[in-house]
Amino acid sequence: MNRSFVAAATLIAGAVCACGDDDGASTPSDDPADYAVDTSVEYTIEVSEPRYVVPLGQLPDEVTLQDANNNLDIIFHEGRLYFAWRTAPDHFASRDTVMYIVSADDGGRVWRYEATVARDRDIREPRLLSIGGRLFMYFFEAGTNPIAFEPNAMFRMERLADGRWTTPEVAGRPGEVPWDLKVRNGLAYLTSYTGTRSSFDERDVEVYFQQSTDGVTWSPVTPDTEVSYRGGVSEVAFELTEAGDAWLVTRNEDGDETGFGSHLCFAEADRLGDWDCPGRSNPERYDSPEMFRHGDDLYLVARRDVGGPFDQGLTDLSVAEQRIQYISAYSARPKRTAIYRINTDDRRVEHVLDLPSAGDTAFAAVRRTGPDTFLLANYTSPVERADATWLEGQSGRTFIYFVELTFVPR
Repeated sequence: MNRSFVAAATLIAGAVCACGDDDGASTPSDDPADYAVDTSVEYTIEVSEPRYVVPLGQLPDEVTLQDANNNLDIIFHEGRLYFAWRTAPDHFASRDTVMYIVSADDGGRVWRYEATVARDRDIREPRLLSIGGRLFMYFFEAGTNPIAFEPNAMFRMERLADGRWTTPEVAGRPGEVPWDLKVRNGLAYLTSYTGTRSSFDERDVEVYFQQSTDGVTWSPVTPDTEVSYRGGVSEVAFELTEAGDAWLVTRNEDGDETGFGSHLCFAEADRLGDWDCPGRSNPERYDSPEMFRHGDDLYLVARRDVGGPFDQGLTDLSVAEQRIQYISAYSARPKRTAIYRINTDDRRVEHVLDLPSAGDTAFAAVRRTGPDTFLLANYTSPVERADATWLEGQSGRTFIYFVELTFVPR
């Protein structure tokens, strides 16, 4: 039996403290504040063998899989593990896209059907939120043009009972896309964005950092700062330190006066919406960024661009011309999903290891299962196709797996 399954199933069965659930169910907290980690020692990360859950897991009969299985999230709630993902003909926008939610009480060995979302348009970015005894899923609806990114609206639905969820309702601004959603110190935090440059114009993308006490009503984390970044940034991952400060990793795909690639930004606890970002982007691009904390150490899970960096320094071209060149070259290179450590002293992103991955890959969800353990879900093209480009992977089959991350003293 796979180690990751044993670990997750044991934790679900009650091997950790109950944290944060109103009904007292034994559910592992995802908040670093609920765990004591010995910060006097250095750790190495051990990764279990992957256990493939889509399409190889015991899924309910209500689930009909297509070739591409990618955007995903997992969360523990009231003693169960909930899992949501997107299935479609391929990576690209399609009216045939479907999103499923399933749950399990054995760490994900046998899944129970929860809900289906199908809207005759593309849907992406499922984000599960457990707060105050309630479970929500956020996602956004896009268009049907396979070569365009057309955000229409962000939606929210809520679990009412086993297998019963509310009808999705619009939540947020027109065209808003949810990205990183976490509960820390009893508050839900969400990064999101609006705006797109898919037509290669110069319209800025606006990034928001919001908080909520109930998972329904949201407000800026800093009252007088509605927009935390305006420019070429879209996806932004974040994590809080023990002191409540925030470190954030941006994806600057569209480019702006700082260049292209990414930023490692910082915000003080009393001004979380005011980001201190470098004046020049890191030329490396970190797609689908997700952050987590172990003790005092911050980590990033994101797509690694084999053969990069993304920004090739073609500053003699216009921003729009650079964008076309960089995206074309990026699509023609292989990819991996990697774990990185955040060096807060030198403000650097440092590669630690690659996860099983190739081709079209990297949309990781990470949830705490104990003081030194995490459950990570991710998707990938067939891993034996190590040299497959991102574009080749986007047109083929993709699979979803779970691994257990264990932090072991050196």
